[in-house]
Amino acid sequence: MTDEGTPAPESAAPLPQGFNPWRGRIALLTMVHTVGTACYLSVMAMGPVIRGDLGITAAEFGFFMSAVFGAQLFSALPSGSITDRMGVGWTLFGATMMSSTGAVLFALSVGFYQALAAAFLMGLGYSFVNPATAKGVVRWFPAQWRGTAMGLKQLGVPLGGVLGAGGGVMAAYMDWRIVMWTAAGITFAVAMLCLPLTRKPVHRVGGLVAILGDLKTVMTNRNMNAICASCVMFNTGQSSLFTYLALFLRDAAGASQPLAATGVAVAQTACAFGRVGYTYLSDRVFGARRKGIVIAVVLAGVGSCAVAYFVAPGWPHWALLALAAIMGGTLAAYAALILSMTAESVPSSLVGSAIGYNALAWSVGGTVGPPLFGLVLDHSGNDYGLGWLAMGAIMLIGVIIIGTSFKERTDKS
Repeated sequence: MTDEGTPAPESAAPLPQGFNPWRGRIALLTMVHTVGTACYLSVMAMGPVIRGDLGITAAEFGFFMSAVFGAQLFSALPSGSITDRMGVGWTLFGATMMSSTGAVLFALSVGFYQALAAAFLMGLGYSFVNPATAKGVVRWFPAQWRGTAMGLKQLGVPLGGVLGAGGGVMAAYMDWRIVMWTAAGITFAVAMLCLPLTRKPVHRVGGLVAILGDLKTVMTNRNMNAICASCVMFNTGQSSLFTYLALFLRDAAGASQPLAATGVAVAQTACAFGRVGYTYLSDRVFGARRKGIVIAVVLAGVGSCAVAYFVAPGWPHWALLALAAIMGGTLAAYAALILSMTAESVPSSLVGSAIGYNALAWSVGGTVGPPLFGLVLDHSGNDYGLGWLAMGAIMLIGVIIIGTSFKERTDKS
């Protein structure tokens, strides 16, 4: 036990001599995040086209992202426990198969409710990705490089966003349904690559009682509760960013569809550099201390929301892309740090359950954020500036929570 009463992480099971996870496994973990993210963020990047084709309002479109995070909210706790028992390989295979199926069903949708159900299935598949990939990082990588490995596998999230933004550009020249079919096919291929990782599921004595015991251990951890409370606030802003960024650039700044999609790609690229850069910085410069970096990054994101309030049609293209880069590099780039903090707050045998508990929190924020942003738009005459101010205020509350309640350990072994 540490001074704060948090159990120190236990050592992972020994790995074969000469085993090097940097040679292939980190790439596969990254690819799983990439395709899972690309499936649902393609929908967001193609928002203007899909909204017109399906004949839905801005608030209804926001419910697509809510469905994605609502599925994660529904499955968050069981996804972690299932990962701890089924293992990394089987969990990733099932997750990518569900995401691929959801993308196919979205491509076949002809109405709002069909598309909403397909978005829910994509979110359900993605809900298993973070617990499984985080458990893989903890099992396969040494403690002194765990944050960097977490950042690299999280790199798949913005990479998927870049691919999704590319889908937004392609939607200006081809049927958006073809884009979704393409995403489904690539995701299926990655699912096949996960099969070599499959192992016999872990049998634990106690059944449901043991699962509930694991969850009790995680949910009574003070640091975990601080992380999760702040994640609700943080993901309210992040989910709104990637749901409405393309529409914001189109409606508030008068950008073209290709420029709006480019803005999404720029935001995702900045997010990619941030996720890897911040975790590497925390490992090599700050001795695996991550709390201060999270606070600084999110505060910069709050500032970018304030700048977004002033965006108008007269803004030059370079300024819009610069703002998109800043927002992507702050509002969405903290996740790998948070996941590292989560994995380091519990024993390694409970990493899946801890990430699942964290997923419950960020899913609440992801479910609430887009409809809340859309509600502001619908009741303010499409005033995106007020929506960004609301998101910034909510994220500021998260900064206060993690700043005052999370007690960072010095022993990260």
